[in-house]
Amino acid sequence: MSPSLLLSLIRASNTVVYHAIIVCFEALWSHCFGSDSFGQRVRCSNCWYSLLMNPDTKLTIEQLKYICSRHNIPYHSHERVTVGFSHEVHRLNDDLIIKLFNTKDLRRFQTERALLASEQPIRKPKLIASAEPDVIVDRGYVIMPYIPGLSLGSYWHRASDEQREKLIEEISQSLKIINKIKPSDIALEPGGSWRDLVVKRGEDLVAKLQATHTLDRDTAETTLRVLRGKSQILDGTGVLPVYWDIHFDNFIVSERFELQALIDLENVELASLDYPLFVVQKQMDEPEKYLREEDEKYADKEDYAKLKDWYRKYCPEMFAFDDLEVRVRLYQLLDTLHLLVDWSHVKSLYTKLDELLVG
Repeated sequence: MSPSLLLSLIRASNTVVYHAIIVCFEALWSHCFGSDSFGQRVRCSNCWYSLLMNPDTKLTIEQLKYICSRHNIPYHSHERVTVGFSHEVHRLNDDLIIKLFNTKDLRRFQTERALLASEQPIRKPKLIASAEPDVIVDRGYVIMPYIPGLSLGSYWHRASDEQREKLIEEISQSLKIINKIKPSDIALEPGGSWRDLVVKRGEDLVAKLQATHTLDRDTAETTLRVLRGKSQILDGTGVLPVYWDIHFDNFIVSERFELQALIDLENVELASLDYPLFVVQKQMDEPEKYLREEDEKYADKEDYAKLKDWYRKYCPEMFAFDDLEVRVRLYQLLDTLHLLVDWSHVKSLYTKLDELLVG
């Protein structure tokens, strides 16, 4: 049994035991690597805890060969990709990628499939094949070309300001095209007003955190009061298809700093146009939290200082809202609650939560 599966089973059966294990691991980590290292390792993507973040390999060689046969793809080889994915991803025959969606909610799979198949001029891989779950492969999957290149997160520190600005311009062009797509064409259905969506998401997260005793009653009540009260500024905000997860590991670039592709298009949702700004702000404030461990040494805030200005120049629609700072803090609150669901042992998240609940 793999360590990640064992921890998942322990957590499901006994939350107290799970957190005791994490506390022991934290102590061991601090002893070996320094007291401040562990708490700084929370990431939204590529990170030191890929053992826990990346799902176990469930796809068998027999299933993979069945998939290849189904789509008339000769099978030669495959390699598991474990860095930066919350779904199971394999490189197939060196020139293909297969992504299996580890969720019973087909919406994300359907959205990414539709976007990959779209003829819209978005920088993205092309859809080669896909299928919904069946009796042999119990998950939806997409097959797309392997895109040569580098993660922008790993390469940003080498770029000049001129190259960086050009990349943000190219990224913004794709973001604006996505905004104009008809929602029903990419499996997105209206679910209420933006305010309702934000409040509902926050309430669901608070309920989860209370159920695991991560938040005490007073903190939960304060969180809900802030969420419901501040959310009034979202009244009247429209929603459009928005690719919100715009951290740099979701962009593939060439060695000449040319944008090759946006990836993880499952993260297109009906949202307000300013929703991605919490990701931009986090990159500017804490760039290391979006970098792979081996790239953390390149996390220099000065390299990200103009990021918001460039997005304002090339994607001004993101900034066309009153009370923008308050709105972004609301989105940061949702992000912090979301991270606490799986990383309740990380003390810096509670510090961030306290900060967001003040004022």
